[in-house]
Amino acid sequence: MSDDSKSKTVVKIASQKLPIYLKVALLIVAVSFLVYSIFWAINGVIWFNSVTQMLLHFRQIPFIASFGTLELAMLFVQEYASVANSLVILLCGAFAFQSAVLFIRKNPKYLRKLRLALVLLAVFSLFLVPASMHHLVGTALSWHMVDIYVGLSYLLQALLIVPPLLVLSQKMKKSQNSSQILKWANIAAPLFVFALWLKYLFLWMDTLVPMGPKEATVMSTVGAANSVLTLLIAGFVTLMVCVAFYRKKTFNMRLAGAALVLVSGFFVIFSIAALFVPIYASFWYLTDFWMLTLIVLGAALLINQAKSS
Repeated sequence: MSDDSKSKTVVKIASQKLPIYLKVALLIVAVSFLVYSIFWAINGVIWFNSVTQMLLHFRQIPFIASFGTLELAMLFVQEYASVANSLVILLCGAFAFQSAVLFIRKNPKYLRKLRLALVLLAVFSLFLVPASMHHLVGTALSWHMVDIYVGLSYLLQALLIVPPLLVLSQKMKKSQNSSQILKWANIAAPLFVFALWLKYLFLWMDTLVPMGPKEATVMSTVGAANSVLTLLIAGFVTLMVCVAFYRKKTFNMRLAGAALVLVSGFFVIFSIAALFVPIYASFWYLTDFWMLTLIVLGAALLINQAKSS
Protein backbone atom coordinates (compact mmCIF):
# COMPACT_ATOMS: atom_id res chain seq x y z
CA MET A 1 0.00 0.00 0.00
CA SER A 2 1.40 3.42 -0.95
CA ASP A 3 1.93 6.21 1.62
CA ASP A 4 -0.98 8.15 0.14
CA SER A 5 -3.29 5.15 0.33
CA LYS A 6 -2.27 4.54 3.92
CA SER A 7 -2.94 8.16 4.81
CA LYS A 8 -6.39 8.08 3.18
CA THR A 9 -7.17 4.93 5.13
CA VAL A 10 -6.01 6.58 8.36
CA VAL A 11 -8.21 9.59 7.61
CA LYS A 12 -11.24 7.32 7.18
CA ILE A 13 -10.76 5.22 10.29
CA ALA A 14 -9.15 7.74 12.64
CA SER A 15 -12.34 8.54 14.48
CA GLN A 16 -13.15 4.84 14.88
CA LYS A 17 -10.00 4.32 16.95
CA LEU A 18 -10.68 7.14 19.39
CA PRO A 19 -11.95 6.13 22.84
CA ILE A 20 -15.07 7.85 24.09
CA TYR A 21 -13.22 10.15 26.51
CA LEU A 22 -11.12 11.56 23.66
CA LYS A 23 -14.23 12.21 21.60
CA VAL A 24 -15.88 13.97 24.54
CA ALA A 25 -12.74 16.05 25.15
CA LEU A 26 -12.64 17.07 21.49
CA LEU A 27 -16.31 18.05 21.62
CA ILE A 28 -15.77 20.13 24.77
CA VAL A 29 -12.99 22.10 23.04
CA ALA A 30 -15.11 22.59 19.91
CA VAL A 31 -18.09 23.82 21.94
CA SER A 32 -15.91 26.21 23.93
CA PHE A 33 -14.50 27.69 20.70
CA LEU A 34 -18.02 28.07 19.33
CA VAL A 35 -19.17 29.85 22.51
CA TYR A 36 -16.10 32.10 22.31
CA SER A 37 -16.89 32.96 18.67
CA ILE A 38 -20.51 33.78 19.53
CA PHE A 39 -19.31 36.02 22.37
CA TRP A 40 -17.14 38.02 19.97
CA ALA A 41 -19.84 38.12 17.29
CA ILE A 42 -22.19 39.79 19.78
CA ASN A 43 -19.44 42.22 20.77
CA GLY A 44 -18.81 42.88 17.08
CA VAL A 45 -22.43 43.91 16.48
CA ILE A 46 -22.30 46.29 19.45
CA TRP A 47 -18.97 47.70 18.35
CA PHE A 48 -20.19 48.14 14.74
CA ASN A 49 -22.94 50.41 16.00
CA SER A 50 -20.51 52.39 18.17
CA VAL A 51 -17.93 52.82 15.41
CA THR A 52 -20.57 53.84 12.88
CA GLN A 53 -21.94 56.45 15.26
CA MET A 54 -18.42 57.79 15.81
CA LEU A 55 -17.81 57.94 12.07
CA LEU A 56 -21.08 59.75 11.36
CA HIS A 57 -20.55 62.28 14.14
CA PHE A 58 -16.75 62.45 14.41
CA ARG A 59 -16.75 66.24 13.98
CA GLN A 60 -18.76 66.47 17.19
CA ILE A 61 -16.10 64.54 19.12
CA PRO A 62 -13.32 67.07 19.77
CA PHE A 63 -10.59 64.50 20.33
CA ILE A 64 -11.27 62.58 17.10
CA ALA A 65 -12.06 65.74 15.13
CA SER A 66 -8.47 66.85 15.74
CA PHE A 67 -7.10 63.86 13.80
CA GLY A 68 -5.60 64.36 10.36
CA THR A 69 -7.19 62.71 7.32
CA LEU A 70 -4.78 59.77 7.13
CA GLU A 71 -4.91 59.15 10.87
CA LEU A 72 -8.70 59.21 10.85
CA ALA A 73 -8.91 56.91 7.83
CA MET A 74 -6.52 54.34 9.27
CA LEU A 75 -8.30 54.41 12.62
CA PHE A 76 -11.69 53.59 11.11
CA VAL A 77 -10.24 50.99 8.71
CA GLN A 78 -8.75 49.31 11.78
CA GLU A 79 -12.04 49.39 13.66
CA TYR A 80 -14.15 48.08 10.77
CA ALA A 81 -11.59 45.32 10.19
CA SER A 82 -12.12 44.42 13.85
CA VAL A 83 -15.88 44.33 13.28
CA ALA A 84 -15.43 42.12 10.21
CA ASN A 85 -13.27 39.80 12.26
CA SER A 86 -16.12 39.21 14.69
CA LEU A 87 -18.07 37.67 11.80
CA VAL A 88 -15.02 35.75 10.58
CA ILE A 89 -14.40 34.17 13.99
CA LEU A 90 -18.10 33.25 14.27
CA LEU A 91 -17.96 31.36 10.96
CA CYS A 92 -14.65 29.81 11.98
CA GLY A 93 -16.15 28.59 15.24
CA ALA A 94 -19.19 27.17 13.42
CA PHE A 95 -17.09 25.25 10.90
CA ALA A 96 -14.69 24.00 13.59
CA PHE A 97 -17.66 22.71 15.62
CA GLN A 98 -19.16 21.03 12.55
CA SER A 99 -15.80 19.43 11.77
CA ALA A 100 -15.53 18.00 15.27
CA VAL A 101 -19.06 16.59 15.18
CA LEU A 102 -18.52 15.03 11.74
CA PHE A 103 -15.23 13.55 12.89
CA ILE A 104 -16.87 11.99 15.93
CA ARG A 105 -19.63 10.63 13.67
CA LYS A 106 -16.95 9.09 11.39
CA ASN A 107 -17.98 11.28 8.47
CA PRO A 108 -15.01 12.03 6.14
CA LYS A 109 -16.58 15.39 5.25
CA TYR A 110 -15.05 16.72 8.47
CA LEU A 111 -11.88 17.49 6.47
CA ARG A 112 -13.71 20.00 4.27
CA LYS A 113 -15.17 21.78 7.31
CA LEU A 114 -11.76 21.80 8.98
CA ARG A 115 -10.20 23.30 5.88
CA LEU A 116 -12.79 26.10 5.86
CA ALA A 117 -12.12 26.77 9.56
CA LEU A 118 -8.38 27.05 8.86
CA VAL A 119 -8.97 29.44 5.95
CA LEU A 120 -11.12 31.64 8.17
CA LEU A 121 -8.52 31.56 10.94
CA ALA A 122 -5.98 32.80 8.39
CA VAL A 123 -8.39 35.54 7.26
CA PHE A 124 -8.91 36.54 10.89
CA SER A 125 -5.15 36.94 11.34
CA LEU A 126 -4.88 38.81 8.02
CA PHE A 127 -7.47 41.32 9.23
CA LEU A 128 -5.06 42.22 12.04
CA VAL A 129 -2.79 43.91 9.50
CA PRO A 130 -4.81 47.18 9.24
CA ALA A 131 -4.50 47.59 13.01
CA SER A 132 -0.80 46.78 12.80
CA MET A 133 -0.23 49.40 10.11
CA HIS A 134 -2.25 51.99 12.05
CA HIS A 135 -0.13 51.49 15.17
CA LEU A 136 3.24 51.26 13.40
CA VAL A 137 2.66 54.23 11.08
CA GLY A 138 1.04 56.14 13.92
CA THR A 139 4.02 55.54 16.19
CA ALA A 140 6.36 56.92 13.52
CA LEU A 141 4.14 59.97 12.98
CA SER A 142 3.32 60.56 16.68
CA TRP A 143 -0.41 59.92 16.32
CA HIS A 144 -2.86 59.40 19.15
CA MET A 145 -4.07 56.02 20.48
CA VAL A 146 -1.19 54.01 19.01
CA ASP A 147 1.50 51.78 20.48
CA ILE A 148 4.45 50.10 18.82
CA TYR A 149 3.99 46.91 20.86
CA VAL A 150 0.45 46.50 19.57
CA GLY A 151 1.58 47.10 16.00
CA LEU A 152 4.39 44.56 16.23
CA SER A 153 2.12 42.02 17.93
CA TYR A 154 -0.50 42.12 15.18
CA LEU A 155 2.07 42.10 12.38
CA LEU A 156 4.04 39.15 13.76
CA GLN A 157 0.85 37.18 14.39
CA ALA A 158 -0.18 37.68 10.77
CA LEU A 159 3.27 36.71 9.46
CA LEU A 160 3.43 33.53 11.52
CA ILE A 161 -0.16 32.37 11.05
CA VAL A 162 -1.42 33.44 7.63
CA PRO A 163 1.12 31.94 5.15
CA PRO A 164 1.32 28.39 6.62
CA LEU A 165 -2.44 28.14 7.18
CA LEU A 166 -3.25 29.28 3.65
CA VAL A 167 -0.75 26.85 2.17
CA LEU A 168 -2.05 24.06 4.40
CA SER A 169 -5.66 24.75 3.43
CA GLN A 170 -4.64 24.74 -0.24
CA LYS A 171 -2.93 21.36 0.16
CA MET A 172 -6.03 20.00 1.93
CA LYS A 173 -8.08 20.47 -1.25
CA LYS A 174 -6.68 17.11 -2.36
CA SER A 175 -6.77 14.57 0.45
CA GLN A 176 -4.47 12.26 -1.52
CA ASN A 177 -1.68 14.83 -1.18
CA SER A 178 -0.99 13.47 2.30
CA SER A 179 2.74 14.14 2.54
CA GLN A 180 2.30 17.84 1.79
CA ILE A 181 -0.67 18.09 4.15
CA LEU A 182 1.39 16.56 6.96
CA LYS A 183 4.36 18.77 6.13
CA TRP A 184 2.38 22.01 6.34
CA ALA A 185 0.37 20.90 9.34
CA ASN A 186 3.64 20.30 11.15
CA ILE A 187 4.84 23.76 10.11
CA ALA A 188 1.62 25.57 10.98
CA ALA A 189 1.10 24.08 14.46
CA PRO A 190 4.27 25.33 16.22
CA LEU A 191 4.14 28.67 14.40
CA PHE A 192 0.60 29.17 15.69
CA VAL A 193 1.73 28.53 19.28
CA PHE A 194 4.69 30.89 18.89
CA ALA A 195 2.29 33.52 17.49
CA LEU A 196 0.17 33.10 20.64
CA TRP A 197 3.28 33.56 22.75
CA LEU A 198 4.17 36.81 20.97
CA LYS A 199 0.58 38.03 21.29
CA TYR A 200 0.50 37.68 25.06
CA LEU A 201 4.13 38.68 25.56
CA PHE A 202 3.42 42.02 23.85
CA LEU A 203 0.14 42.37 25.77
CA TRP A 204 2.13 42.01 28.97
CA MET A 205 4.80 44.46 27.82
CA ASP A 206 2.28 47.00 26.53
CA THR A 207 -0.36 47.08 29.22
CA LEU A 208 0.24 44.79 32.16
CA VAL A 209 3.77 45.97 32.95
CA PRO A 210 3.19 49.76 32.98
CA MET A 211 -0.26 49.51 34.60
CA GLY A 212 0.62 46.87 37.15
CA PRO A 213 1.34 47.43 40.84
CA LYS A 214 4.46 49.42 41.67
CA GLU A 215 5.54 46.77 44.15
CA ALA A 216 5.60 43.23 42.86
CA THR A 217 3.39 40.66 44.54
CA VAL A 218 3.58 36.90 44.37
CA MET A 219 0.72 36.70 41.86
CA SER A 220 1.97 39.57 39.67
CA THR A 221 5.36 37.81 39.53
CA VAL A 222 3.65 34.53 38.64
CA GLY A 223 1.65 36.37 35.97
CA ALA A 224 4.80 37.91 34.52
CA ALA A 225 6.65 34.58 34.41
CA ASN A 226 3.58 33.01 32.81
CA SER A 227 3.48 35.68 30.07
CA VAL A 228 7.16 35.22 29.28
CA LEU A 229 7.64 31.47 29.58
CA THR A 230 4.55 29.22 29.44
CA LEU A 231 3.57 29.61 25.78
CA LEU A 232 7.22 29.78 24.73
CA ILE A 233 7.83 26.36 26.29
CA ALA A 234 4.58 25.11 24.75
CA GLY A 235 5.82 26.27 21.35
CA PHE A 236 9.07 24.31 21.66
CA VAL A 237 7.25 21.20 22.88
CA THR A 238 4.86 21.49 19.91
CA LEU A 239 7.86 21.87 17.60
CA MET A 240 9.39 18.69 19.04
CA VAL A 241 6.15 16.79 18.43
CA CYS A 242 5.86 18.01 14.85
CA VAL A 243 9.52 17.43 13.91
CA ALA A 244 9.39 13.87 15.27
CA PHE A 245 6.07 13.20 13.56
CA TYR A 246 7.31 14.47 10.19
CA ARG A 247 10.69 12.75 10.30
CA LYS A 248 9.84 9.47 12.00
CA LYS A 249 6.12 9.24 11.13
CA THR A 250 5.41 8.53 14.81
CA PHE A 251 3.03 10.69 16.84
CA ASN A 252 4.22 11.29 20.40
CA MET A 253 0.90 11.44 22.21
CA ARG A 254 2.54 12.17 25.56
CA LEU A 255 4.34 15.27 24.27
CA ALA A 256 1.28 16.39 22.30
CA GLY A 257 -0.82 16.14 25.44
CA ALA A 258 1.83 18.06 27.38
CA ALA A 259 1.83 20.81 24.73
CA LEU A 260 -1.95 21.19 24.98
CA VAL A 261 -1.78 21.27 28.79
CA LEU A 262 0.91 23.97 28.60
CA VAL A 263 -1.12 26.12 26.19
CA SER A 264 -4.18 25.76 28.39
CA GLY A 265 -2.01 26.28 31.46
CA PHE A 266 -1.17 29.79 30.32
CA PHE A 267 -4.85 30.76 30.43
CA VAL A 268 -5.43 28.93 33.70
CA ILE A 269 -2.55 30.83 35.35
CA PHE A 270 -3.68 34.11 33.76
CA SER A 271 -7.18 33.54 35.17
CA ILE A 272 -5.85 32.74 38.65
CA ALA A 273 -3.62 35.83 38.55
CA ALA A 274 -6.69 37.87 37.56
CA LEU A 275 -8.31 36.94 40.88
CA PHE A 276 -5.52 38.73 42.75
CA VAL A 277 -4.23 41.35 40.30
CA PRO A 278 -6.98 43.70 39.04
CA ILE A 279 -5.07 44.63 35.89
CA TYR A 280 -5.08 41.01 34.75
CA ALA A 281 -8.81 40.80 35.42
CA SER A 282 -9.50 43.84 33.24
CA PHE A 283 -7.82 42.18 30.25
CA TRP A 284 -9.10 38.63 30.78
CA TYR A 285 -11.97 38.97 28.29
CA LEU A 286 -9.46 39.88 25.57
CA THR A 287 -7.70 36.55 25.91
CA ASP A 288 -8.48 33.42 23.90
CA PHE A 289 -10.24 32.11 26.99
CA TRP A 290 -11.75 29.16 25.11
CA MET A 291 -8.29 27.59 25.22
CA LEU A 292 -8.80 26.92 28.92
CA THR A 293 -10.54 23.71 27.82
CA LEU A 294 -7.49 22.45 25.92
CA ILE A 295 -6.35 21.03 29.25
CA VAL A 296 -9.22 18.53 28.96
CA LEU A 297 -8.03 17.34 25.54
CA GLY A 298 -4.41 17.32 26.68
CA ALA A 299 -5.29 15.24 29.73
CA ALA A 300 -7.30 12.85 27.55
CA LEU A 301 -4.27 12.31 25.31
CA LEU A 302 -2.05 11.66 28.31
CA ILE A 303 -4.57 9.17 29.74
CA ASN A 304 -4.83 7.44 26.36
CA GLN A 305 -1.06 7.18 26.14
CA ALA A 306 -0.86 5.75 29.66
CA LYS A 307 -3.53 3.13 28.88
CA SER A 308 -1.83 2.07 25.65
CA SER A 309 1.62 1.78 27.24
